[in-house]
Amino acid sequence: MAYAAVTSLMRTIHQSMELTGCDLHPFYEKLKSLRAILEKSCNIMGDHEGLTILEVEIVEVAYTTEDMVDSESRNVFLAQNLEERSRAMWEIFFVLEQALECIDSTVKQWMAASDSMKDLKPQTSSLVSLPEHDVEQPDNIMVGRENEFEMMLDQLARGGRELEVVSIVGMGGIGKTTLAAKLYSDPYIMSRFDIRAKATVSQEYCVRNVLLGLLSLTSDEPDYQLADRLQKHLKGRRYLVVIDDIWTTEAWDDIKPCFPDCINGSRILLTTRNVEVAEYASSGKPPHHMRLMKFDESWNLLHKKIFEKEGSYSPEFENIGKQIALKCGGLPLAITVIAGLLSKMGQRLDEWQRIAENVSSVVSTDPEAQCMRVLALSYHHLPSHLKPCFLYFAIFAEDEWIFVNKLVELWSVEGFLNEEEGKSIEEVATTCINELIDRSLIFIHNFSFRGTIESCGMHDVTRELCLREARNMNFVNVIRGKSDQNSCAQSMQCSFKSRSRISIHNEEELVWCRNSEAHSIITFCRFKFVTLELSFKLLRVLDLHLTRYPIFPSGVLSLIHLRYLSLCFYPYLQLYLGSEEAVPSSIIDIPLSISSLCYLQTFKLYSRPDYPFILPSEILTMPQLRKLCMGRNYLRSPEPTENRLVLKSLQCLHHLNPRYCTGSFFRLFPNLKKLKVFGVPDEFRNHKDLYDFRYLYQLEKLAFRIYYTPNACFLKITAPSGSTPQDPLRFQMETLYKATDFRGTALPTLLLPPPDAFPQNLKSLTFSGDFSLAWKDLGIVGKLPKLEVLKLSYNAFKGKEWEVVEEGFPHLKSLFLYKVYIQYWRARSDHFPYLERLFLGGCYSLDSIPRDFADITTLALIDISYCRQSVRNSAKQIQQDIQDNYGSSIEVHTRHLLKKAFRYCNNR
Repeated sequence: MAYAAVTSLMRTIHQSMELTGCDLHPFYEKLKSLRAILEKSCNIMGDHEGLTILEVEIVEVAYTTEDMVDSESRNVFLAQNLEERSRAMWEIFFVLEQALECIDSTVKQWMAASDSMKDLKPQTSSLVSLPEHDVEQPDNIMVGRENEFEMMLDQLARGGRELEVVSIVGMGGIGKTTLAAKLYSDPYIMSRFDIRAKATVSQEYCVRNVLLGLLSLTSDEPDYQLADRLQKHLKGRRYLVVIDDIWTTEAWDDIKPCFPDCINGSRILLTTRNVEVAEYASSGKPPHHMRLMKFDESWNLLHKKIFEKEGSYSPEFENIGKQIALKCGGLPLAITVIAGLLSKMGQRLDEWQRIAENVSSVVSTDPEAQCMRVLALSYHHLPSHLKPCFLYFAIFAEDEWIFVNKLVELWSVEGFLNEEEGKSIEEVATTCINELIDRSLIFIHNFSFRGTIESCGMHDVTRELCLREARNMNFVNVIRGKSDQNSCAQSMQCSFKSRSRISIHNEEELVWCRNSEAHSIITFCRFKFVTLELSFKLLRVLDLHLTRYPIFPSGVLSLIHLRYLSLCFYPYLQLYLGSEEAVPSSIIDIPLSISSLCYLQTFKLYSRPDYPFILPSEILTMPQLRKLCMGRNYLRSPEPTENRLVLKSLQCLHHLNPRYCTGSFFRLFPNLKKLKVFGVPDEFRNHKDLYDFRYLYQLEKLAFRIYYTPNACFLKITAPSGSTPQDPLRFQMETLYKATDFRGTALPTLLLPPPDAFPQNLKSLTFSGDFSLAWKDLGIVGKLPKLEVLKLSYNAFKGKEWEVVEEGFPHLKSLFLYKVYIQYWRARSDHFPYLERLFLGGCYSLDSIPRDFADITTLALIDISYCRQSVRNSAKQIQQDIQDNYGSSIEVHTRHLLKKAFRYCNNR
């Protein structure tokens, strides 16, 4: 990871220049040239001890230098006089000069060692005897499985009325999940079963997660309540449940009682690599054993993925391709991954030949070992900038859905991404994700309603390679507990006297995280009111969003290198409500000294919405802050002062209290791109108009959300005139009622200004909560010149009928309506001329989608859930009309349709 370490040091130098004004460009440019040398020699495969030792030396020097530059740059920033500033600046120059001498010398040794190894065959001893896991093809291309598909379809659709378990058995990478997914989404299966559900069990299974997956929800309910809810959900309905990647009979025994036999032809489809489990769970019928692919099938799959997608190739390429397909052992995963590698090489015959030779060098009689070695070949051929991105996936749990937004947040502060001119660091991160997808090392799990990638995943066998390489490079340490069955993860629980990343998946193992020199700590399990010793002086990423703190952990303030901080609070404010006593800072206050964390780029605070944070105004003086996400909040002194900095770096601000939506406040953030405004109804009513948002010239995404609760804790406006920001803030608990006029009609919580008062670069707008706006007011929104995404949810707009005004929404691409209580929707195709994606959820009273939408030529997807059958029928009619009139097709997704109509409620 020498390349990643040098890149991180370059990022630190760049941040130091921004913070201190020191001219460090000569050091930056020298490191850039050294990094280029490392990049050229990065593809030497295998475990070459000499190179490994040199790489460790470069990594250690780079990380040590980073920490020292960080510390001295902070001293420059906080210096009280010229002498202190000059001394700290001199230290920065001295440290960098010494470091570059050392790195330069080591890189020269690296070049000499690399030249002597260019003609060596790759060593592969490190890839033997890896643990076995199940894994499938990323993009669901099936070749040579037609007979198997028809046979399994027949077992699911026919047979007796009793509940039956149908099992598929096979080794990892053979295509079990792909076959199950094809069956699950087959139109005949979809029409036959009233309800379908699926969940992945995996080796490191948790009954709770399986139940939540089958119910498609998140909940704090106890396991027995979840099991009871699942039973009631399935009872009386013909259901198909897919249980993927189950490893033990004990796991089956844990979940089997949740599936009632309704004597109506319900089925459970189970995939496993364990014959014993398949026979144990099956309903008397022998499980289906998936076979390896024949050579012609292997070649056909490779041909589909390369030669049919990439255009014409000469016969020489086809001959080499056939050699490679033969050596992949008949496993679809191996072929898919090697195809991803070849697709990036283009039509360079010498590179193809080199890959064919490398595949030959890792031939094994064990098909699964062969698959792992082919994957390793693909990893070693990754460009230098993608290797740390791939290894970073080791921090996530097996079969976990990895949300792209979170991944981009973390990568952006970790330091190993290259900075590219004209691109933000978030754009660079997104590009890297797409490159890994193109190489079939990760796969897309789900798309957002905007059509962008929402979540991704990594197949089990690929993850085994990722864990092994991450451990070997000391890039990630995974703490999963002594009971973990994954031998690779267990072996990663090594010494933490190293600057790696620590991924914690078990509350009991927190004791491991003490006196560590780690750069990152990320938790993936829910801890209740724990006190974690924050003795990580070099920490840069601290993600404790699942750890509940009653007070702000003071140890955080000593972590001066932090770039990313995420904390969760459960304060006890009810003890102080109605009291004359000021709310103690130890309960909900974020300390004033938080501003001393001058490198902090992402700061995220979570708490129950009932109880707000009190934030120091000093939070607005943090020079490198790019993303600030808060729970419901109040600032001690929101009005700008002469000492207040203009935060040019801030691009994302979430959960801003409505009372601070003022022009003077917004002028502090000239480059803000994303803003979410969040509050209780009274806070919105006290600031109804939106005129001041026009000062956010760069804003692209804007969201308003009302949190409505019968009882809410909020700031008591009783401070006398002339009071100072240091005066105590007092809270009160009141029952909040919906404001109505004399006829009982709900009054609007917001007033929409003219279109020219909105930010003119706005692309996405969201209203969520009971704002009680009139549908006709959307005419104002439609005039926004760049609006592409509109989300309306939870009765944001009121009225039985939405008749779209004449101008419509000329640029809108995505429309999302969720729990919006309308019955009639009047619109024409020219009202939404560029609409691509329409999502309707929980619109219980809606009669239908306008028939004229069949003439929207850009429409590609209609997604419907928890709506009436008539809405589904209208979508299907639109789909048919588009096919008949234009010869094109659109996707229509429907689920959880209502069997009876809901009467429109006038008092909404």
